[in-house]
Amino acid sequence: MMLSVMAISGVMSEHTMRQVRLHRELPRRLFAGTPEMFGVHLANRKRRLPSYALHVTEPDPSGGPAAARFFLRVAPREEERWLYALTFPRRGRHELPGLRLSTRFPFGLFAKISRPILADPVLVYPAVRPLATKEIPAALDAGWRERHRRGGGTGLYNLRPYRPGDDTRLVHWKTSARLGDLILKELEEEDRLRIRLTIEDPVPGTLPDKIEADLSYLASLATHAIRCGAMVDLVTAEGSSGFGMGDAHLDRMLEWLALYIVPSAPRPLRAGFDAEREVRVRLGASRHAEEAEVR
Repeated sequence: MMLSVMAISGVMSEHTMRQVRLHRELPRRLFAGTPEMFGVHLANRKRRLPSYALHVTEPDPSGGPAAARFFLRVAPREEERWLYALTFPRRGRHELPGLRLSTRFPFGLFAKISRPILADPVLVYPAVRPLATKEIPAALDAGWRERHRRGGGTGLYNLRPYRPGDDTRLVHWKTSARLGDLILKELEEEDRLRIRLTIEDPVPGTLPDKIEADLSYLASLATHAIRCGAMVDLVTAEGSSGFGMGDAHLDRMLEWLALYIVPSAPRPLRAGFDAEREVRVRLGASRHAEEAEVR
């Protein structure tokens, strides 16, 4: 009888986990020390039979309690969604711990557990935090300003008749309707702030916590500058990210900071083009806004 119960339990648990698929949703960005929301879709692809008593778990990389969810019943050809938070304590490249699917169906006497599923590689950016007023260097006091000449800004420079080949998005429809002809807007040129964030390697023996704090500060500063509409260039001994703006450029700079490796000795910085303003930070020196240099 006991062997029969074991056999029945094994067959039914195997059947309830058969054709059950997991699909993971990754957050757009991961930041060290910040809980980020992940999504999991659990789909039962069996045609006729439901799956019962499914557990999905994933350990938290920070060592906290594991994320877990119990699905009592998943109907055939149905899908369930689960949102949960994971926290990565450090920046850099990591692998997710992996989801485990298990069940004790039908009798609760034995557990059938899958191997780790979807142990995807992820890149964790340094922690980004709101900056206090005293942490924002003077180099970021002024944003862009408009010049009174034709360009690609946002301010109105002039109105003129539409010519074939002009961008129709710049048509001034109210004036066009009043005059009975297509009138185009010409925009003023913007003199956008260009700021360089220069990272100097730490001296030997610098505490790792101080280095990580400075990388977090630089990530926060880069985020703040991009949000203010500045063009930002991140410079390390390995090279320059080039001036850019927008979320794609911000991701590129955050990736540089996430993958920064502390060298055994400080490296010389490569010569670059002058920027209007520069913020130079030596990692681990505990100097932030005080090191801002305005040129």
